[in-house]
Amino acid sequence: MTANEIARQKYLQLIEQVEALEDQVADLESLPATATARAALPITQEKLAAARLELLRVSDGCGRPHAV
Repeated sequence: MTANEIARQKYLQLIEQVEALEDQVADLESLPATATARAALPITQEKLAAARLELLRVSDGCGRPHAV
């Protein structure tokens, strides 16, 4: 695999991960406010934020983290 193919594969995996986490957040927000949903929502939102930042970093191509 070339470096471009590896980068593209990572980029696509991150897109899929972000989409899956967005779906999870939407599902948790639509659930009744149970203790489990309240506990899982912030954790999932944090994972989503981290995945979005990594996607931004990779898509920028510089490999350096972005300031939020």
